[in-house]
Amino acid sequence: MKFLLQIYQKLTIVGVILLVVTFLINYYHQETHPGIGFNYAYVTGILMLVAFSISFIMFTKNQLQTS
Repeated sequence: MKFLLQIYQKLTIVGVILLVVTFLINYYHQETHPGIGFNYAYVTGILMLVAFSISFIMFTKNQLQTS
């Protein structure tokens, strides 16, 4: 049996991965050089929010079409 995921489910998985990566980058940045330079966790954090937002919109649209 094939385990197929909808696009919004894949985006949710990508969002969770980006959440973990954001946390790790932020932790590294704060421990290694706090307050110095650009914290790249902002980039992955914004990408995470975009992935979760698109996933939520697609899921809601799908649920409205089936009801």
